[in-house]
Amino acid sequence: MTLTTAQILDLAPDAASRKAGQTQAKPAQWSGLGRAGTVIWGEIQGSGASPYRTVADLAGPASKCTCPSRKFPCKHALGLMLVEAAAPIAVGTPPDWVEAWVRGRETRAASAEARAPGKPVDEAAQAKRRQVRDDRVAAALEELDLWLRDLMRRGLASARAEPYAFWDRMAGRLVDGQVPGLARRVRALPGLAATAAQPGAPRPDAALGLALGRLALLLAAARRREALDPEQAAGVGAALGLPVTAEAMAARPDRADTWAVLAHGVEAEGGLTARSVWLAGRASGALAQVIDYGAAGSPLPPVPVAGQDFHGALAFHPGDPPLRALFREGRAEAAAAPVLPGGGTVAAARDAFAAVLARAPWTESWPVCLAGVRLGRLAARAGVAETTPAFAVGDATGCLALRADPRLPGLLAVAGGRVVDLFGLYDGHGLVPLAVFAEGRVFAVPAQEPLPILMRVA
Repeated sequence: MTLTTAQILDLAPDAASRKAGQTQAKPAQWSGLGRAGTVIWGEIQGSGASPYRTVADLAGPASKCTCPSRKFPCKHALGLMLVEAAAPIAVGTPPDWVEAWVRGRETRAASAEARAPGKPVDEAAQAKRRQVRDDRVAAALEELDLWLRDLMRRGLASARAEPYAFWDRMAGRLVDGQVPGLARRVRALPGLAATAAQPGAPRPDAALGLALGRLALLLAAARRREALDPEQAAGVGAALGLPVTAEAMAARPDRADTWAVLAHGVEAEGGLTARSVWLAGRASGALAQVIDYGAAGSPLPPVPVAGQDFHGALAFHPGDPPLRALFREGRAEAAAAPVLPGGGTVAAARDAFAAVLARAPWTESWPVCLAGVRLGRLAARAGVAETTPAFAVGDATGCLALRADPRLPGLLAVAGGRVVDLFGLYDGHGLVPLAVFAEGRVFAVPAQEPLPILMRVA
C-alpha cells in the first residue's frame, strides 16, 4: 500500500506541520531507509546528538518518532511517508527498534480484541435511553414550532433586526434537545438576514424567508415521521441530526462501481472539522458524499483524492433521496480517463434539483454534473448598478448563476472561454463550482488547502 502525497498531507495536524513535513521529504536527509510490507522506517538528524528514529505503517496509517514533538504525526513521520510516496523505498530487514514497535502494536491490538464486549445487550436500558432521547426531541420540536410561529407573527423586518444572541439561544435549546441539524440551520439564519445580495444569491429578505420555510417544512415532517415510509423517515432524521448506529450501517447493502472522486470540501463546524468527498459512479451515474469529522487540528483518515477512481463499494446511509455514504472495501488509483460521469444539461440539472425538492423540500443544495457548458459574464440589468460582476454557466438549454466565491477567478481562467464539464453544488438560485474538466484535465478544490484556489489534480 502506498499513500499519495495529498493523502499524507491530509494527515498533518495543522498547516505548519504540512509545510515542515515537506521540508523533511528529501531522501538525502535520511539514513537507514527500509521497507517491509506496509511498514517503512528511517533515521534523520535533528537538533540532538543522536538521529531521530522514525517508523510508520502505511496501512494504519500509524507512526512513531523519537523526536520530542507533541504533534501527531510529527514532521519527521510526514517526511518519511512523503519520501515513500515520491519513490518506493527499497525492501530491507527491519532493525530491532522497528520490530519492537510492530510487536507492540500487534500486542495492543490483540489485547483490545480480547477485551471486546461479550456481555449481552441490555435491551431494557437501551429502550429507556431511546425513550429519553425521543422525549427530548419531541420537546425541542414543540419549542421550535412555538418560536417559528412567534417569529412569523412579528414579520421578517423584525427578525432581521434581532441580534445574534436571539438566534443562538434557540440553537442552543435545539442542541440540548439532541437535534443538532436543526440547530445548525437556526445558527445560519442571522447570516442570511444580514448579508447583502450577492451574485447567484436571493435577496436577504427572500433568503431568510426561504430558509424559514424550509425549517418549517422539516419541522412538520419531523412531527409526523411515523406516517412516512422508512427511507423518508430516515432522511428526516438525518436532517434533524439524529445519529445512525454502526449496526444499522453494517446492515446496509453495498453499491459497487468505479467511483470517480470529483472534489473535496473542508468546513469548520463549531469545534469540528468536516471533510466531504464527492464521488460519482462511472457506470451508474449515482452521486455520493462521504463525510468525515475530526477535532479541529487533528488529522482526518486518508481518503481517495480528487482525480482518482475508487474501485469498490460504498454503503449509503438510509434516506430519500440517498446521498451520504461511507467507503467499504476497495482501492484507489489514478483515473484511466479524467471524464466527468453523468454530465447533463443545465435544464436537466434544474429538473434534478426540483425532483429532490419534491422528495425532501428542506434540501439546501444538491450536487450537479454539467456537460458541454461555457462560463461567462451575465449582462447587466437595465437600470441596475452592479457593484460585483455576475457570472453564469450555460448551454443551449439555459444558464445558472455562479455564486460569488473566492475560487471564481481561477475557475474562469481554467475554462478560458472553452466548452468544459463542471461539477458543483446547486441551491436553486446559484451554483458553487468545485471541479472543472477541460481538455482531458481535471482541476478541483484540494483538501485542507487554506487558499481559495483550484489545482490540477489529473
